[in-house]
Amino acid sequence: MSRILSGQPSVSLFFAENGKEGLACLAAQPIDVMFLDLTMPVMDGFEVLSELSATAHQTKIIILSADVQRQAMERCIALGAHQFVPKPFDPHHLISVLKPLGITLAAAQEPPSTLMSHDEYCYIQAFKEVANVALGRGAAIISDHFGDFIKMPLPNVACLTPGELEMTIDDIRQQTELVAIAQRFIGGGIHGEALVCLRGKDVEQFGARLGFSQVDEHKNEIVIDIANLMVSSFLGALSEQINIPFSVRQPILLEDYMIWTDGECVSTELFTVEYTYRAESMDLECEVLFMMDDSSTKVIKKVMDTLH
Repeated sequence: MSRILSGQPSVSLFFAENGKEGLACLAAQPIDVMFLDLTMPVMDGFEVLSELSATAHQTKIIILSADVQRQAMERCIALGAHQFVPKPFDPHHLISVLKPLGITLAAAQEPPSTLMSHDEYCYIQAFKEVANVALGRGAAIISDHFGDFIKMPLPNVACLTPGELEMTIDDIRQQTELVAIAQRFIGGGIHGEALVCLRGKDVEQFGARLGFSQVDEHKNEIVIDIANLMVSSFLGALSEQINIPFSVRQPILLEDYMIWTDGECVSTELFTVEYTYRAESMDLECEVLFMMDDSSTKVIKKVMDTLH
């Protein structure tokens, strides 16, 4: 966004790292157009829109977000947003959105897409943006099934040491109030494990709203079906962006998953993506941790170089 808008003679840019800083900028500067994300730390986009709806202002608010749930879009418009632009956005679409607002961008100044080196663009930050878009599309899938709004998480993308992985597994096992499910996935040289942890008194009700039913009281089909949806929705949306199809194995309860105790151990760092979905209207929290090995990390680096 900044590459497209920078250097335009008719545009002055101001940047804010979160909603609170954005409101402070609006109070200090005569801003014509604000591009607002929804998923932010400190103060999210919905909170910013709520604050602005109670004040008189002339600023046009354009939502630029990976959260593409129908309910999210409807809330934004109801709170006074001028338009909703989903990530990743088309630069030509941006030009057409701004033109009716009196901001004309010179198409000739639009910089071409170029590859960027690791020094210019960290692959972890690049993958975090890709993961954010995948989470938004995944949340939209889950929300459509669920029929209600899902709080969009911020993904945490990082490398996990073998010791940290062992501590994570031990911590999961000691929390009796949650149910943990493991599921393997593979595709295009990327392979790994997903851990899904469900907690809250409304897990069964959430599963029922998704259309899942409890058949065998001893096998907990509902949590397995929920976990499968959480993993497959993210991987499906990720596949669309990086053009790598994924396949998943049948998810199983972590207590039945013997790989963690059969002597096989992880000796290298793992590339991880971690996030938490929360249902707004229910007591339900779903933590998801994707873990990929060193060979998968090499594939991810190459893919990120191609995308950026």
